[in-house]
Amino acid sequence: MKRYFAVLISLYTIFLLYMMFFASGREASDISYLQVRPFNTILHFFSDHNIEKEAFIVNIVGNIFVFSPFGWLGLCIRKFNYFIPITLFFIFTISLIETTQYFTGRGVADIDDIFLNTLGMLLGFVMFKYATWINIGNIKIHFDLLDLKKVQTTSS
Repeated sequence: MKRYFAVLISLYTIFLLYMMFFASGREASDISYLQVRPFNTILHFFSDHNIEKEAFIVNIVGNIFVFSPFGWLGLCIRKFNYFIPITLFFIFTISLIETTQYFTGRGVADIDDIFLNTLGMLLGFVMFKYATWINIGNIKIHFDLLDLKKVQTTSS
């Protein structure tokens, strides 16, 4: 099961990177855009009444939910079962991607994207913790998430 998830999340990551750098006719540009004022883009989408629903969904909702599967990285990387390591890793990685968008001129480097993407990952992480807490489909067994030391001490 770990291998299947690792393959699926890898393919999903490649797909997202393609979407972030090459989809929708994105081409390298000499003009790079960097938006570093926190919540500027988010407030724009909530306050501008001329924004189409589709643009709102793609930019706000999409930036959150598209990244929620990364909250499940704890299934294949044990140290990502914990809040701080997965959050720090994700913020570093998504910041690197946004910076690359800036330097390549493919997309907009936006601090709000980092915030929304991280929020999405954290929502996924909360769902992952909930799924493992209630052990949906014996997830702890299938992904070797049981701490055998704790199980042995409680059964003794």
